[in-house]
Amino acid sequence: MEKSNPQHIKRWLTPCEQVEHLKGKGVRFTLVSEEWAVSYLSKNNNYFRLRSYRTGFSKVEEGPRKGQYANLDFKMLVDLSIIDMLLRYQMLPMTLDIEHFAKVRLLERIEKAGEDGYDIVRNFLALYDETNSKGELVNSAKSEIRRGSSSPYVAGILAKYPDFDFPAWVFLELTSFGSFIYFYKFCADKFDDKKMVDDFYLLQSVKSLRNACAHNNCILNEMSAGKPMFRARNAVSRAVGGISTIGKGQRKSKLSNDRLQQVATTLYVHSILASDGVHQHRSESLHAFVSRMNKHIEYYEGNDQISSGFEFIEKLVDAWFSPDAMAADLEKKTLDSGRPKE
Repeated sequence: MEKSNPQHIKRWLTPCEQVEHLKGKGVRFTLVSEEWAVSYLSKNNNYFRLRSYRTGFSKVEEGPRKGQYANLDFKMLVDLSIIDMLLRYQMLPMTLDIEHFAKVRLLERIEKAGEDGYDIVRNFLALYDETNSKGELVNSAKSEIRRGSSSPYVAGILAKYPDFDFPAWVFLELTSFGSFIYFYKFCADKFDDKKMVDDFYLLQSVKSLRNACAHNNCILNEMSAGKPMFRARNAVSRAVGGISTIGKGQRKSKLSNDRLQQVATTLYVHSILASDGVHQHRSESLHAFVSRMNKHIEYYEGNDQISSGFEFIEKLVDAWFSPDAMAADLEKKTLDSGRPKE
């Protein structure tokens, strides 16, 4: 068994020591007391997670405080952590909405294609047939579904289909979001539907954000421009470009950040896919979030990464989730047809 490199091992710091360490980095305790911070680090959040929000705050370049943060208070880190949590609470249910309405649309498309709903699932599942090292026929897609046999939510459904001969409308109740997306792509290829192929890539981006939210990953601790893992889909880029308050430079900069790109994609897809009732509900919630996001916006006047990131999110919400946006007929849609009423 390999031993860890002692140089990479950091000593466990107590909450009091964590506060002292932050002070050594120039973090102030003006907006809250050191005692409050110790209590917070003991009961509300962990040090490693909280300190990750320091990104973008400038450091002193000369003098005795060289290398320390110039204007960073502990309360600012706490505020960013809270805003990030609230953003996850907004995005996660929106991704669930998107999954639901995408499944509804897919069933409609399968029916339109004249499929009986059974053969298309059989053919999709057959793609995962393979022979293992023991010469046994295995199927990873069926294995994933089979795990639901111990679930009180789908075990009853599975019991009715022991041979995995599901119709599409049953299959979609049993499969994961990730597998559903690949089934969506399978259908897109079968129907030679380029618009559905575009939808597939949009849904992939939505899934990435959903996984991050579900695993409680930080989102707002890195909003700098860079080289994204995947370029924003044309539909999203055009939709963002159509917002009059967002210039070309801001659009390119923000969509070059994977996290902001996925947030933008999720907001966009939801705005064109969800029913009017669901869209209205999310709109009210999103505007409440934006209000909280900007509650202490003065904290971030010297941090362009954060202030411009917040501004970008606010502009997206105002453009796609305002009463005017809901009433307007969005001209550039990627997913089929208009939004259903309820």
